[in-house]
Order: sequence, then structure tokens, then C-alpha cells
Amino acid sequence: MTGLLNRGGLTGRLERILSEVTGPIAVMFMDIDRFKSINDSLGHGAGDQLLHVMGRRINAVLPDGCTAGRLGGDEFVVVMDDATDLDRVMAVAQRLTRSIGEPLELVGRLVRVSASVGIAIGPEIDDTPSSMIGFANAALHRAKDGGRDRIEIFTPEVRADMQRRSLEERALRRSIDAGDVVPFFQPEFDASTGRLIGAEILARWLKRDGTIANAAEMLTMAEDAGTLERLTSVVMQQARPVIRRLSALGLPAGFRFRVNLPHRCTPRAWRDGQVQSYFTGIDPTMLTLDVYEAAVLGDIAGAAGVLTEMRRSGARVCLEDAGRGGASLSMIRMLPLDEIRVDRQHVDALTSHPNDRAVVRAMVQLARDLGLAVSADGVETGSQADALLALGCTTHQGHLYARPMTASALEDLLLRHVAEFAGDVSMP
Repeated sequence: MTGLLNRGGLTGRLERILSEVTGPIAVMFMDIDRFKSINDSLGHGAGDQLLHVMGRRINAVLPDGCTAGRLGGDEFVVVMDDATDLDRVMAVAQRLTRSIGEPLELVGRLVRVSASVGIAIGPEIDDTPSSMIGFANAALHRAKDGGRDRIEIFTPEVRADMQRRSLEERALRRSIDAGDVVPFFQPEFDASTGRLIGAEILARWLKRDGTIANAAEMLTMAEDAGTLERLTSVVMQQARPVIRRLSALGLPAGFRFRVNLPHRCTPRAWRDGQVQSYFTGIDPTMLTLDVYEAAVLGDIAGAAGVLTEMRRSGARVCLEDAGRGGASLSMIRMLPLDEIRVDRQHVDALTSHPNDRAVVRAMVQLARDLGLAVSADGVETGSQADALLALGCTTHQGHLYARPMTASALEDLLLRHVAEFAGDVSMP
């Protein structure tokens, strides 16, 4: 399709270069920014046409001593067999991004794309074709995290950071298997009435040094989707008897446990029943499933099928990070949803940045137009709560109302809440 080497040809060529050269080489890993949104909006035929044009443009601007290949999808790799002059390496990378960024016509529409590039210079001792490509890919992710349409170089500091993160992830996996990661619960309220309407199940890592790592800290360690899937599975296994016990005690009518599906999922997880297995033995009508765009991109059709079946059984489905741009918003028409969620980033800036207030207002209106509920996470101050209520978002969660707590603390809170509202005739 692209006229470039395939994965096997590229890996073989890189292996040969590593065995022959005595000086440094450069491996550039690049992909098309938001390529999936082009496939989704214009169709896979347009995506294939784009890849064909990109392959031609890459070949056209490469100087002598460079080899280009396509790993798959929109991922391309360029190898320079002489990287002694870093300025020359950067000049080639910039030439590539400028060429890729030229407008082109797809299915009758003028389209402009951009590319992010990660560069690894090496080899170091024991570096292989696979590790060199992996290092360049790590630099690519830094370019993506920095805002896309960027070039980043894999530095010794990045290498050290990767090694540290690898050690942390292995430690996290051992702790998950040892039972040191346990469920905590953060209550959720109807801020217009004060009613307790649910609780989010959160993972907490009880470290041997007595400290507690929260979910956000663990997510920075869990690079591998398999680790995230294992984390969700273990936490739900421990939460299952808690849910049954609290249900037997008597929960407020309509009370639901909010569950974050893994932030990244392997496509296999949607196809082999793994996601459904997290909830074995739990009444689906007690669940709200929070799903992230990154978790479904590998298999949108498979994810939509699983979520549709869960909804038929009574679970609710909520799209997280719905205000983070067109790609996430496109999930609204692809997934079976009951709710969209205002994330803490927008809540944090709600009272200080007019643009964020406008985004939240647009999300609430969009939810209303589509017949979806809307909720907010990370509500920390009374002014944030008031602003959300004024915009029509009444379902709140955050430290203003309650911090994450153990199962026994949630049980105490539920008993106090039931007693407090016992005389309220509006309470179901």
C-alpha cells in the first residue's frame, strides 16, 4: 500500500545496520496524529488512501542512507545509518513532518494532517532492533503527551525514566497478585437534595512501607493494558462480597456502584468475555460502567457489543473524558450510553477559566439533547458545586462531599444516611 518495507523487512534491515555500522544511528518512529478520527469520519478507504500518500511523501524526502518502513496501521519508522550529526537528524525529521503536513484531498475533501515523531539515537550495549524501535516509540509518546505535531528525542533521562517505570510496574504486578491492592469507595451525591446515590469503586495500593498509593499514581505505573485488566479484575473480586453485604443491609433506592473499566484494554478483553467476568455475581442494575475512549479504540465494535449487552441486563454506561475533543465526542454516537461525565480537569478550571465553563455548559446541553445524564468528578469547592448546579449538573463526586473510604466506613456512612433521611417522605 505504501511502497515501504513491512515490519519484517524493516526489522531485518535494522538488524543488518546494527551489525555493520560502528557509529551512532537514528531510529525515527512516527505516526499520523488522530488518524483514527479520519477513518471514523471519512471511512477506511480514505484512511488507506492517506497511508498510500504518506508512504510516497516519506520516500520522496528521505536522503541517502535512510530506510523507511511501515510497522502497521499509521505507524512508520525511518532508520538513518549515520546519526553523528544530531542537527542533520533533526533536519530530516522536520522535513518529514513538513511533507506529511501538506494538505491532500480525500474523498472529495481537502484534509490536513500532522505527524508526531520520536527519535532514538544508539545503539547502546545490548540494544536490539526491537529495543531501538521501542525507545523511539517511547519518545513518540512523549511527543503525543506534549501536544502532538512534535519531535522528541529519546535521551538518557528518558531511558532512566523507562527503567524506573518498568521496575515500578513489576512491583505493582507483584502487589496485585499478593493482595496488597484493595478497593476503596468514594461516595457520589445528588447535590440538589443531599442524597447519597452511589459510590465509585477505587483501587488503592497498601504499600509495605505503610503508605497508600491511589489509582492515579498506579495508572502512571501501569503502562501495559494487561496490568490494568488484572488490576480491575482483582479489585472487583474483592469488592463483590462488599457489594453483596451492603445490598443485604439495604441501600437507598437507585444506588449504584461506579466501576472504571480499564483505561486501556486489549481487544481480546472485549471478545473473550473478560470484561463481563469482572461483574460475575453482581446484579447489573447496581452498576454504572465508566468507559474511556482509549479502552475501546482497539475494538470499537466488540466494545459496543459488550456494553450493549450489559445495558440490556440493567447496567448503565458512562463515557469518561467526554469534553476532551472531537475524538472522545465521536464515541457518543458509537457506544451505547446513559451518561457523560465532566472530568476533574474541567471542574478544576470551572470557576477560573470561561472556556472551561463554556465546555461544561455545552456538555450538559449535549447530554440533555441526547437524553443522557451528566455527572461531575473532582468537585473540591463550594463554588465549583454551585457553578455545576447552575449549569444543570446535579450528580457530584469529590472531596467537598466525601473522600475515598474503606468498605466499613462506607457502611457506616450508609447507615447514617438512611437514618437521616428516614423521615423524608420524598425519599424512596
